[in-house]
Amino acid sequence: MEEPKIDLVLSGSDVFIWNADDWLKLRQVHRIIGECIGCIAKKPRQETISGLPVLLLPEEAKLLIEKGIGRLVGKPILKETPTESLKKKFEEYREKLFAEQEASMTEQRRIQVEHMMDKIVEGKKRKILGLRTSKKKLRKPVNEETQKALESIEVDREALMEEELSKLPKMEKIDALVQTHTAFPWHTGVIKIEQWNYPSNEEESFRYKVFKDIWEQGFYVTSGQKFGCDFLAYPGDPIMFHSQLMIQCKNRNEELPVLELISECRIGSHVRKTLVYATLSKDGEEIEYFSTRWAESSMGEL
Repeated sequence: MEEPKIDLVLSGSDVFIWNADDWLKLRQVHRIIGECIGCIAKKPRQETISGLPVLLLPEEAKLLIEKGIGRLVGKPILKETPTESLKKKFEEYREKLFAEQEASMTEQRRIQVEHMMDKIVEGKKRKILGLRTSKKKLRKPVNEETQKALESIEVDREALMEEELSKLPKMEKIDALVQTHTAFPWHTGVIKIEQWNYPSNEEESFRYKVFKDIWEQGFYVTSGQKFGCDFLAYPGDPIMFHSQLMIQCKNRNEELPVLELISECRIGSHVRKTLVYATLSKDGEEIEYFSTRWAESSMGEL
């Protein structure tokens, strides 16, 4: 049975992965990393960790389509004006979430009260006898007569529980958590297979050939933007490995200024990576690689 293709969602000129299972499969099975650019619902006010969606490089998306791993799709419903029935469904869903959060808050408070019930009962009995209930006073032992009086008082724990729960502030809708969806919850299943004009020129075609060739050699390949190169090549998942190669795509007939060569070599040496220049062979059919390494100078030695 043929395995279903992964939906690569086209939005404008960008391609995204919205499904967590698809993202994990691409990473573990197909060595496609992408970049998480979304906000984590439970930690929205930070930039250290990002979540779905995953933004794919154009080269990654093209490779997945070419290999038959994914399909480029659009979801027309996301561009349409919501219908009245959809708006109603959305409001009902929000009401349901609000009710669930309200019930969850009450249940959490109930658990807290149950853990503290013995102390609450003790304090209630002391109040009935007119005794002080401060923590300092509670730590002091009472005389035998008072102790017997405390033990003789019956307190309805169920009523006391309801009394404590009634003190819980009423939750307002403005305070409710808002769910951040990574998939359209009311998707009708209607999708449109999109056509994508990539690569659209010789430069993009060259970059894709380099990306594909390195990927087919077993590397994990990501954008090299943070190191000023085209791609970074990793021997394993970037979570566990540092990149080994900085890939620069260069036209075979392009002149490389000496200062640019020196600066790129120094960056590669400084971050302990091998700088690799990728170019097309003379017949334009294969990719050729040239690596550089910083060497110690012997000038000035006697």
